[in-house]
Amino acid sequence: MQTTLRIFTLAGCLAAFSVSAAEPSQAELYQKLAECQASTEQVEAFNALADAEQVTFAKDEEHSPWGGAAWRVDPALKANGVSSPLAVMTDRNSFFLQSASTAPLADAAKLASALKLRKTLDTDGYVDYQRTLDNGATLRVVSTEDKNTDLYVGCSYPQN
Repeated sequence: MQTTLRIFTLAGCLAAFSVSAAEPSQAELYQKLAECQASTEQVEAFNALADAEQVTFAKDEEHSPWGGAAWRVDPALKANGVSSPLAVMTDRNSFFLQSASTAPLADAAKLASALKLRKTLDTDGYVDYQRTLDNGATLRVVSTEDKNTDLYVGCSYPQN
């Protein structure tokens, strides 16, 4: 009887582990989103979390862009050559890390060169560098709303 109970307990633990192991943590999910490695379902899953206000990162109103959201992530996420504790969702299909910079134009050009991006916008000091990947996602380095500080590095996915 005790042996049977232990086997059922072990089986239950393994089943619970396999279910939780199958789903990435929110930090892992956001990192995949920012790296252009997420599926359409993962984009939709994160949007559902944001809509239901179930994102477990600390909300950062100061850095939230117009029409988007920002969160503090600990430990910092790493994607596309940058590391940042600030995750920024500019719209339902665009997921970035906000990279600290005191010279954003120069830093954006340098990072864009390393990532093999091409400039698609350069207006009044605001820039947008992009490269569309095989999966349809677009890797980007973009000016923040305040063109004189920081830059966004991440990914935009095609709209459904």
